[in-house]
Amino acid sequence: MEEVSEEEPPGSTPLIRARNLEKSLRLKKFFIKFEGASQTGTQKDRISKLHMMRAIEKGYDTVCLATCGNYGASISYYARESGLRTVAAVPSFYSNGRTGEMVQNGADILSVPMKYEEAVDYVRDLANDNAWYNCTPGSPNSDLDIYGYEKIAQEIVEQLGHAPKLISVPVGNGTTLSGIYSGFRRLKSGGLIDTIPRFIAASTAGGNPVIHSWKLGLRKLVNLHPSAISETHLNEPLVSYKALDGQKALDSLYSTRGFGEYVTDDEMLSYTSIIEKTEGIKSLPASSSALAAATRVLSRLGSNQECVIVITGSGMVWTTQ
Repeated sequence: MEEVSEEEPPGSTPLIRARNLEKSLRLKKFFIKFEGASQTGTQKDRISKLHMMRAIEKGYDTVCLATCGNYGASISYYARESGLRTVAAVPSFYSNGRTGEMVQNGADILSVPMKYEEAVDYVRDLANDNAWYNCTPGSPNSDLDIYGYEKIAQEIVEQLGHAPKLISVPVGNGTTLSGIYSGFRRLKSGGLIDTIPRFIAASTAGGNPVIHSWKLGLRKLVNLHPSAISETHLNEPLVSYKALDGQKALDSLYSTRGFGEYVTDDEMLSYTSIIEKTEGIKSLPASSSALAAATRVLSRLGSNQECVIVITGSGMVWTTQ
C-alpha cells in the first residue's frame, strides 16, 4: 500500500493509494482514507477528544453515552486520559467485541435490554437526572460531531491536493457523512476547492432510514418501524430505524447528486477480505460497506473516476454466524 504523503499533519490519518485494490477490482485512482490508524482504530477518536475538552471546560466529572461498541471504546479511552468517568449503555443483545476494552478503560457498563435508539433516549434521561455530560449523537453536544468530522474532508484535500470526484462513507446515524460533507462545503465556500465530491452513502441491507428514504426519492427522512430492521453482529454499527443525523446525510446526498447503497453482510465480509488481501489493511466489516457501495456505483458511472472510501480498522477475526 502506498501513502499519498510521507508526512501527515499531527493527529491525521493516512490517505492511501490502493494500487493493488485498483488492479484487483479494475479501478483507477482509488484511495482509502484509513481512520483505523487513529488511537482506538475508529473515526470516533476525532470527536471523543472534543467532547472531553468540553466536558472538562463545563466542569463535568462523568461522561455518558449509548454505544454499539466503537464509540464507547473511544470515549472511555479519552475519558480515562482526561480523568473523567464513563458510563456506557450497551444493548444487551449486541455482540460487539469492545465492551471488555471499555471496562479496561474504567467505564461503567450498563447492559440494557433495548435497541440502540431506545438506549439513546435512556442515556439522555440519565444525563439529565445525574448531571452527566452526554456524548451521544442527537444530544445538545452533538454540534461537536459535525465539527470534528469536517477535518476528514480537510485532510483529504491536503493529502490529495484537490477534492476527489467521489467519496464513499458508511452510514448509521449519518453523522460521519454529514460532517465530511460540511467540511467540503466549508472548503468550497472558502475558495480552496472548486467542487464538492459526489457522496456515496453505504449502509446495511438490514435497514437504514437514509438509504431507504433516498431510494424512494424522498427529500424528507422517513424513519423505519423497529420491526423493519434486522440486526446482526456484522451490521450493528449501521443498522438503524431512526438515524439521528439522517436528515443531514440525506440532504448531503441530494446536494451532491449522490447515491445510497444497501450492502449485505456477505458483501461486507467479502470486501473486508479483499481489502486485507490486496492492501494489508484489516477493516471493520461494517466499514467495508463503503468499498462494496463504491464499486457498485463505479460500475455504473465508469471505473476511471477518482474515488476515496472512508474505512475504520478492526483487529478482530470476523466470521458468519
